[in-house]
Amino acid sequence: MVQTLPSIDSIHNEEKVNAISVNASGDKVLIGDCKGTLSLYSLNQDGQHLENTFHFSSSIIEVIWHNEKFLVIDEVEGVHMYNQNGDVQWTYNLEAGGSKAHIQQQIAILDGIGTLRFLTFDGNEHQESYQQITSFEPLHDGFLLLTEKSQVKKINFSFKEVFSREQRGDIGEDIVSYGQGLNSTWFVAREGHALVPGDEEALEIEFFYENERVSRSEISGRIRASSTRGGIQYLGLDNGSIVHVSNEFGLSQVHQFPYAIRCLELTEKHLLVGTWFNIYGINLLSNEIDWTIEHKGLVEQIITNENQDMMLFFGEDQNDWTEAEPVGICNIHQQPVEVDDSFLQGWFEKEVFIAETNPEVVYRNVDDFESLLSEGEREMLTDSDIINEFAFDALSDALNEISQSIEDIDEEEGDDLLSMLHESSEVFIPPSAHAGDDQTYVLELGETSMILTLDASNTNDPQNNIVRWSWLDATGKEIATSHKVKVKLPLGTHQFELRVEASDGVLTTDYVQITVVSSDS
Repeated sequence: MVQTLPSIDSIHNEEKVNAISVNASGDKVLIGDCKGTLSLYSLNQDGQHLENTFHFSSSIIEVIWHNEKFLVIDEVEGVHMYNQNGDVQWTYNLEAGGSKAHIQQQIAILDGIGTLRFLTFDGNEHQESYQQITSFEPLHDGFLLLTEKSQVKKINFSFKEVFSREQRGDIGEDIVSYGQGLNSTWFVAREGHALVPGDEEALEIEFFYENERVSRSEISGRIRASSTRGGIQYLGLDNGSIVHVSNEFGLSQVHQFPYAIRCLELTEKHLLVGTWFNIYGINLLSNEIDWTIEHKGLVEQIITNENQDMMLFFGEDQNDWTEAEPVGICNIHQQPVEVDDSFLQGWFEKEVFIAETNPEVVYRNVDDFESLLSEGEREMLTDSDIINEFAFDALSDALNEISQSIEDIDEEEGDDLLSMLHESSEVFIPPSAHAGDDQTYVLELGETSMILTLDASNTNDPQNNIVRWSWLDATGKEIATSHKVKVKLPLGTHQFELRVEASDGVLTTDYVQITVVSSDS
């Protein structure tokens, strides 16, 4: 028996969920999926209701509520701002599409080719921008930027660089994680390329105050999640450890799970942990698990509303043959109830029920089944001889028909029958990838690069069997998982590979070559 939260609702989406967001009051939720559909739901005591649906040309990357408006980032077009009635306020087109966004004193937008821009709430762009950025994280006084060269840069709200952390080690390092730390501090978790005694790679975490490193410690695993609230910080590692960070930057393990930690969220009383298919509520006072919820998919994200009384979560089982996994909604202030392990997933069903466990009830003899019968069936039941005779005659007739049918079919007719059955079955036609025709483009005078769209729309898929798209550059790195992708190309010849996977696992490929030349060549 385990403790779980009893009052849980679910929203079933037709496609894989990429992003969710709940407004401050907790009565509206946005769900964006991989096919470009954004659904707006209202939440109340009676459950959830679909208010509006929006359709975009590509996968939804992120949705963010802000002052009764919401921001939508899609993979191809860019940024869209809507009011709560669903009316578009403005659109900011990104030639390379969007990849990440955050709203603070302004809107920070990272596009698909590593340019970080800053927008006003009216959709106007600030002059300042940063190039070759792979990701960013918000701070209380600015942002941390991770560059393509694995440098961590800190900028303030005036978009000015105030600190740059250079690479450590003779042969470099990887930045595993970075972000807001305790109070006004921030951290960088790194993995050194050089081997240390014991043939283990060096895993360390550094803490900074303003522009000075104040602590450096070894850590037992790679940081996969971090959650900070005021003077409290927890880290989730890939080895399943939950680590508490003290005010003196000491690290102490408070819990060990068998699987990697995927997400963390701090509330007033609990640390919400997403690992494997489960969500755990760890009591901040006792460090014990108060309750467990099991999801249908691998938990990818947990969010709470502003009051931190409502929790939403989603994930997927990474199985293309199953339907999309639901979004779970739960009031975390509910009193936990005790259930059998097998009933942990009951929340996503249409009705949540508590199984009967009283043996006297479960194993009782039921003699009132006659109430389930029709009038004619009850009349037949009164005469057992009629029932027996009817059943025997019916069984004999069926056996005789089967026997006669077998005798009537000779070997040649049997072969013909099998041939007809084979011919009637639908033949699987795999898709055929088409990356487009080779092209040559000429740069405008003074330009050093240009943005182009790779388009696989002419891929042949007569039976709609495609389950996955993949674009790879010349190094073999995957750059997109949709049929269209925008790329920024400098002078030279560039080759891209398109891979298309069918539902039966068959993979077809095609190549396209793009040549960019200068205007004076």
